[in-house]
Amino acid sequence: MSTKNLRIISRLDVKGGNVIKGIQFECLRVMGLPLELANNYYLGGADEIIYIDTVANLYGRSKLVEIVKQTSAKIHIPLIVAGGVRNLKDIEDILKAGADKVAINTAATKNPNLLKEASKIFGSQCIVSSIETKKINTKKWEAYVDSGREKTNLDVIDWTKKVQDLGVGEILLTSVDRDGTESGLDEELIEEVSKKTHVSLIVSGGIGRPKDYLNCIKKYKVDGIAAGTIFHYNKFTINNIKEFLLQNNEKINMRITKSKLKVNTDAKKKYDIDDYNKYSFNQMRNEKLKVKNVRIYKALDKSEKDFEVGVINYGINNLQSVKKAFERISIKSKWINTPEEVIRSKALVLPGIGTFEYGMKGLKKKKLIDAIKHKVLEGTPLLGICLGMQLLFTESEEYGLFKGLNLIPGRVVKFKDSDSNIKIPHMGWNQINPKNKSWKDTIIKNINTKKNYFYFVHSFFSKPDKEEHILATSTYGKNEFCSVVQYKNILGCQFHPEKSGETGLDMLKEFSINLTKK
Repeated sequence: MSTKNLRIISRLDVKGGNVIKGIQFECLRVMGLPLELANNYYLGGADEIIYIDTVANLYGRSKLVEIVKQTSAKIHIPLIVAGGVRNLKDIEDILKAGADKVAINTAATKNPNLLKEASKIFGSQCIVSSIETKKINTKKWEAYVDSGREKTNLDVIDWTKKVQDLGVGEILLTSVDRDGTESGLDEELIEEVSKKTHVSLIVSGGIGRPKDYLNCIKKYKVDGIAAGTIFHYNKFTINNIKEFLLQNNEKINMRITKSKLKVNTDAKKKYDIDDYNKYSFNQMRNEKLKVKNVRIYKALDKSEKDFEVGVINYGINNLQSVKKAFERISIKSKWINTPEEVIRSKALVLPGIGTFEYGMKGLKKKKLIDAIKHKVLEGTPLLGICLGMQLLFTESEEYGLFKGLNLIPGRVVKFKDSDSNIKIPHMGWNQINPKNKSWKDTIIKNINTKKNYFYFVHSFFSKPDKEEHILATSTYGKNEFCSVVQYKNILGCQFHPEKSGETGLDMLKEFSINLTKK
């Protein structure tokens, strides 16, 4: 049996601006404010946070967008958001607010094609099928919507198969019968669903003690376990759970964090760290990249340069979380939409969620490609994140064959599902292994490779033509893939540093260090 990664997830059900909790979604009590509880769980070691608007479908709207904006400014782990998602625009709004994944229930049961369309545009790794269940017979459950209030006449096992065929990258399975009871997970349900699941599976409903986690992961192919009651009532901390699991199962690989992380409240603080990169303008002149038809855009007045890092907005990327991560480390950043703003930036970040095709279409539509290549030739630092890293390469095979920015020679390819021990997408916390001998002079120089974890969520990965461009690799099943790349002043990471807790913020500090010294 191979080592298994598991995510311990905090679930926050929201109603009217408060976190609430009941039993089987009834007899609700107010637990506190969403932002305060989410921050406590972040500091306490949660691997993800789930927000669910429990009354969004009742009123035809969700109030979570503003809550997500506030939360993504303060916590730097992944957010799953559910409730009131009706169409592609709702998904886009939630992702732009700072969420990493959107869970869909009611709208999907009424229009299953929404899952297919959303997965094609935003990527399967962003789309979660939320399935609420009630038992109706032995080994038979019905899917419900509206927080367990309304029947769908859909068999849960059949529906599980269908949503995967439609392209979702994750399933959030909730037992309404067990919710809030602390009587243990519905293992019969989990057993039947997990046998039919080839994507990431999160289970929820009934957790009451650490042993419930242990029983579940020993028996079933579960990737995350979400709970609310035991955390809201302070019966156990998240790190209590993790330590118990590590002591009782040597096959678990789990991210452990400090119980209390130090938060920087000094907005004027600058970080004094050695230069991470050895490139120079002279080096760039001597080793020019091949860029055709570069148009020099007129930069605006120096007095208008009120930001340092330009976070490139090409339409479907998660800008809010990246911008807030830079604010957290006292670096001025701005969402940029035009070639002129690209030219004004001291450093560029190409964030990303979604598919390769739509990413390149977004850059072309906004006429940003020539400006980005020009800045790279000038020696401006450029960091690509997740899809943003993949866009740096020559081409991708995602949903066809598409040309990339061609800033780093290489291709983007898919994980092979011939490895039966893995699920695609690769979703969760993983470690990196430095490969290049000069990695100590780079953005990963302060990483403790034995202890530090980063958040990955992807089905495709980059294969540079030259191994010397690979700074670090990660392992998923039998696959060793490039997780950090550097070619002169161009850097990329397949994971999300802005969602990788304090370790990820440390990497962004390293990327920004030249800016703080100017």
